[in-house]
This record gives sequence, structure tokens and C-alpha cells, in this order.
Amino acid sequence: MPGEKRSKLLKVAKKMPPLKHSIPEEDFNIQHSEVLMWLFQNPETWNYIWNNIKQTGVVKFDFETKTWRGVDYHGD
Repeated sequence: MPGEKRSKLLKVAKKMPPLKHSIPEEDFNIQHSEVLMWLFQNPETWNYIWNNIKQTGVVKFDFETKTWRGVDYHGD
């Protein structure tokens, strides 16, 4: 059920300690977000993102090569 995958990620976020998303007096840089660094330490976050990407149809599985690729990738 789709709601279950989402609720797993939300349960992870409920346990997040106090963290900064932006650093005061610095230009915002998403790669320096303590919040995102913490979230990406959890496998549930990776699974949530990957499952959402697959469900949108922007990637497809090639059964012959056993690989995934973007639907607009043409060997560039």
C-alpha cells in the first residue's frame, strides 16, 4: 500500500534530533544541510526516494542488460 512506504519515512523523521537546514551567516548550500545528512543516513530515506522515482515512470528496467536507466537516456 503506498501510504505505508510514506509513513515509514515519516516515522524516521519523527526521531530526528535538532539540526540545521541552513547555516547562519552562510549562503544556503543544500549539501551542507544537517537535516538532509541525517535523513540520508537512514536506509528508509533511500528506499522512499527510489520507490517514488520508479513509480513516476521516469526510469525503466532493461531485462536484457539487468540495468535501470532514465527514459530519456539515449547513450549520450
